[in-house]
Amino acid sequence: MTGVVMLVNEFSPLPIGGAETQAERLSTYLAAHNWNVWVITRRAKGLAKNEQRNGFHIIRPATWGIGKLKTITFLISAFITLFQMRRHYQILHAHLAFGPALLAVCLGRLLGKKVIVKLGGSNAIGDIQVSLNTWRGRLRIAAIRHWADVVIALTEVMQNEALEVGISSQQIKLMNNGIDANLYRFNQKTKHDAKVNLKVQNDITIIFIGRLDPVKSLKTAIDALKLSIATVPNIKLFIIGDGPERPNLEVQVQQHKLEAKVIFTGNQTNIKPYLQAADIFILPSITEGISNALLEAMASGIACIASPVGGNNEVLDHGKFGYMPPVGDAKAWSDAFTELSKNHDMREKLGVTARNRVLSTYDFNVVGNGYIELYRTLIDKSHHS
Repeated sequence: MTGVVMLVNEFSPLPIGGAETQAERLSTYLAAHNWNVWVITRRAKGLAKNEQRNGFHIIRPATWGIGKLKTITFLISAFITLFQMRRHYQILHAHLAFGPALLAVCLGRLLGKKVIVKLGGSNAIGDIQVSLNTWRGRLRIAAIRHWADVVIALTEVMQNEALEVGISSQQIKLMNNGIDANLYRFNQKTKHDAKVNLKVQNDITIIFIGRLDPVKSLKTAIDALKLSIATVPNIKLFIIGDGPERPNLEVQVQQHKLEAKVIFTGNQTNIKPYLQAADIFILPSITEGISNALLEAMASGIACIASPVGGNNEVLDHGKFGYMPPVGDAKAWSDAFTELSKNHDMREKLGVTARNRVLSTYDFNVVGNGYIELYRTLIDKSHHS
């Protein structure tokens, strides 16, 4: 059996984002296909040093202190752990171009291991732009540029940003995030039952799933909902998630007198009831990578509305598989809400094509196999070098 080590700052059950979710999905897929997989991540209070989950191993090296000291001690402890287990793995795969990526490329250089660094975002909040803001970040980028074997970009925007900082086109590989589409296979009965349970059986149910952050531009969605209510009074918006923008959004809802129309659920451990009940999924972000939530909604057969930015353009193929009104244009978003709310057949058509899009391109049977092929290619190169 061949071995891969995933390096990631945070990992479930801690609150995590899309990159960490993808790391867990990939680890599960690889383990199911007879790969030895270890996840090296930070230890947090109450979590075991070693854990086995879904066939892969989680190792949480000791850390001390707070802030930068905690980061440094994690990297030192992870270095020692990886050096001790060096005979068991051939690939170091860092998720996001931050501290673990620097560790991966340095250790890969020292031990002769193949190194993959996966970028997670683009523009002002992306890995590269954030890294360029500090000397430490610029050092990381330089190390990745010189020593990473592969840099994975999820979108053409990420690819171009990597090229702009000198990462060669030979290093960069475009790959997709993925999901297990079978987990999101619903039918009319599950939809009816979910609507009854949420008390929205007579409503057009719109959902957003994600972190409540200004970059998600939910203010636009709430303004759009206010405009649509006059034409389609039976709309309800469920905002599923939490974050720093929630107080501002709650004030906005109160100002628009939409308390009965906008429901803040907070973070949910199980989002399937909301996916089952949804008629429309929205993602009005200012910038976006390959959104897990968008893929989950598409796999669930939900008609999707997303802003034409970043990975949204690629997932929805510039509007072929969903509506894509401009960023921040409340009137255009309202028009999309109204049109889809009134047109059941269009919602059904978009839902079917969206699910087929996921099955053909973003299902983990496709994405995971792509990673296995990449790993095997790198291992073959190491054997012949």
